[in-house]
Formats: sequence, C-alpha cells, structure tokens
Amino acid sequence: MRKALFCIAAVLLLAACGGDSATGNAELVSTTVSVPSTTLPPGSSIVEDAKSLGWNECWDIAECFDLTVPLDYQDLDGQAINIAVVRVLAVEEPYLGPLVLNPGGPGGSGLDMVGEMADLWSMIFPQFDVVGFDPRGVGASSAVLCPTDFDEDEKLAFGGGEDSSTLFVDQLDHVKQCQEFSGDLLLHVGTNNAARDMDEMRVALGAEQITYLGYSYGTRLGAVYAALFPERVRAMVLDGPLDPAEQVSEFSPVQGDGFELAWRHFAADCQAATACALNELGGPDAAFFAADALLKEQNFAAGEGRELSRAEFEFGVAVALYSPYTWPDLVNGLVEVLEEHQGGILQGLVDEMIGRQPDGSYDNSSAANLLINCADDSLRPTQEEIKEASNLLADTLPHFGPIFRGMIGCFGVPAAVDPLLSLPADMAVPALVIAMEGDPATPMAWAEGLRDAIGDAVLITTDGDGHGAFLSNSECVTEVVFAYLYLLEFPADGWSCEEPALYG
Repeated sequence: MRKALFCIAAVLLLAACGGDSATGNAELVSTTVSVPSTTLPPGSSIVEDAKSLGWNECWDIAECFDLTVPLDYQDLDGQAINIAVVRVLAVEEPYLGPLVLNPGGPGGSGLDMVGEMADLWSMIFPQFDVVGFDPRGVGASSAVLCPTDFDEDEKLAFGGGEDSSTLFVDQLDHVKQCQEFSGDLLLHVGTNNAARDMDEMRVALGAEQITYLGYSYGTRLGAVYAALFPERVRAMVLDGPLDPAEQVSEFSPVQGDGFELAWRHFAADCQAATACALNELGGPDAAFFAADALLKEQNFAAGEGRELSRAEFEFGVAVALYSPYTWPDLVNGLVEVLEEHQGGILQGLVDEMIGRQPDGSYDNSSAANLLINCADDSLRPTQEEIKEASNLLADTLPHFGPIFRGMIGCFGVPAAVDPLLSLPADMAVPALVIAMEGDPATPMAWAEGLRDAIGDAVLITTDGDGHGAFLSNSECVTEVVFAYLYLLEFPADGWSCEEPALYG
C-alpha cells in the first residue's frame, strides 16, 4: 500500500438512495433562470451520425466509444491518447442534453459508474443522455500504471519519534517504476487536461452545453471546466467539494480533522444505541485503541493468506466512516479484531477502496490517484520538510495520527508541468455546491473554499454524515438538486436542511 492512504478525496463509494425525499428545514428561496434547452427528441443521437463516432453497444442498454485527444494541448500535432466514453440515451421529453457524471478519486471510473448502473440512470435522469468517461490516466482510457504490491503489509503507520526514512527510499523506487510503465502520460494527467478532454467530448457529442454532476475529486474537475469553458455549462452540481487551494503536499489539517469529527459522530451514535456491540467492550474509543495497540505489535490474518497491518486497520476504519451505511461494518470489524484476532472485514473495506479485483489483482486507481494529484500540485517539499509537516499534523489526530505521519505527498514525483488552475467562473446559472457537516473526506471548510474560488456558486448543506450527499448519504437535498438539474431553479446561498430522524 505505497499509495498515500489519505490522498485528497478518495474515490466516492456511490450508493443509490431509496424512498421519498425529505424537505429541508430552511425555506427554499428559488430563482428560475431561463436558459434554452436542447429540443431533440428522446433517443435521438446528438450527432448527425452516431456511427461516425464508432459507438458500440455495451452494458446491454448503453453505448461506448473511444475519443481521441492530444496528450499535450500545447502540442496538438503530437502524440494522441484515448478517452473511454459511455452514454445512456434519454428516454423522455423534453430532451435536456448530456449529463456528464464523475465519481471522484482521482482514479474513479466514470465508465463503470454509468455503464454498470445504466438502467438506474435511465430511471433517475430520463430526459438526459447520461454520459460517463474515464479521465485520462484512468481505467479504460489511456492509463498510467505503477507497481501494485499492496499485499506486502509494509510499515506505513508511525508513532511519534519513529523513523520513517524508509518510506522516502521506497517512494523513489516506486515513482521510477511508474515512469517506466507510464511514459510521458505521467506528466499530462492533471485536471486541467482532463477538463479540456471533457470539452473535446462535448464537441464530439455535438452538444452546445453540458450538465455536470461531480462527486469528490469530480468537484475539482467540474470547477476547472467551469473556469475554462463557462459558456458551455448548462448546470453544474458539485457534491463533496474540494477546495482548489488544498494540495496533497501541503499536509493541511482540514481532512484529518474531518476524519476525527466523523469518528466522533460514529462513536456518539454507537454509544446512544443499546445494541451497539462496542459498548460491551468499553465503548467505541476503548475498542479502537485496544485494537490499534494489538495491531501495533503484530498483524492479524485477513483470509487468503493475507494479513491486516496497523496502517490497514486505521485506513479501514477511515473507509467505514465514508457512509453511515458502513458503520455496522466498522462495529463488526472492531469486534472481529478484538475477539477473534482476525482482520477480514476491515481488510475488505481497504480492498474496495484501493481497487482490488476478485482475482487478487488491482485496477489502476491507486496509480491514477497519486499521479493526477501530483500533476495538479506545484509543491515539492523536501524530505525534512515533509517529516516536520506530517509529524505536526499527526500529533493533532488521536485516532488517525499514525497513518497521517506516514504520508509523504508527491515526494519523488516529477514537477507538475501544468499545475491546477483555480479561476472564477462566469456561468449563466450558478454552480450548486453540496456539503455534509459530517463528511470525513471533504470537510465543510473545503466546500466554502470551492464556492469562493468559483465565485459563481451557491452552497447548500445538510447536517448528515458521510462523503457525498445526492443519491448517496442524504435524503433532504434530493428535491432541491432535482429542481436545479431539471428546472434550473436554485436556492439562496447558505440553504441547509436536516436529515430525517431515523437517518443513519
């Protein structure tokens, strides 16, 4: 697990919501902006001849094609790369054009997000062509590659005063192999280029404008697209937002504090529930620290000849905090460690986050996460500066300090050739930024930073827990988001709502 365990905004674990939506506790102040919508009949191709793009049937009801784009937009006649795109056609009128989705990461597959749930998207967004793509460097697109020796269970969690120098030596070797495997693509996988690819995709689709829904890292991608191509945005929802001022090499306390807050919310929920098994073990905090102490001394079996290390334990706990729907897994995982000295449950959560496949191989999401973040990040602090910053940060985090102390950011990765753009946008309709108070991975402070960076944006919040709100961890924002996406109605900046009493 050489990948930094808490790269900014790890991929969103999207889950479809069910049931009726709840209304917010604040009065909705809506403004309708008249923007002409596309008027093609449902099921029609946006382009004159869909076959000219090489569409092929995929996932039964979807269609896919590969888009060719420049590797380097400063050299349009140079090397080209491929971007894998999937589309689920609209089935109802009035037709509203393409709705482009991004699940986050960086490293999350928009191709899988749309294709694997094609039937669901047709029901949720019947008047849109729902479009997903793997950004450059990711998945089925021209992909970056790095070694995937994640099962070596190396030491990645460190106590105060422990020497972490081996991490830097290992990272240099790791990055060298990434360069050998990935070639020049490694230098050009940043978000600015991914946004440019999105506009090439818009042109290929024959659309004057796109509607965009981005989660987590997808909010960063959306913000850059809005800055570069504001007139091409019909509407934009940015859910689980990242502050563009935050980079992995800054070792900001914001995300660490977010995970600690999420733990406190989980612990309070457990303590209030008589059925929570951790209360019989002294409570959530006592259970966590007891399990952490055991794994500091030795790894525990995690099935298939594998072992759960202390770093993987803490990472697994953090992954479980991404949604209240996985809080029961966290309870069971802690009980399993303490009572059975086994780590299968928490190892499974780690596996899902870092892309372990059923056959034991890994997808390239970890490589993409590291290299895209570092292509965006203009900073390259020294080894000593990293040690000092990570130690200062770790000392403030009672539960997750040891793995934050093992973070080394972009050490050894070549300098960014096209660092992240952060410019205000001037769109016809303001972007809708959504944040949850209990979001561990993209805390509220980042939402405010993204709204301010875009300038032309409205921030709405919910008191719920989890990473990502719309169609995942929130019920009370649903109606507001649908009104925005379909009717271009948006609430006043600062609108908030409370989740239903039984939420979580």
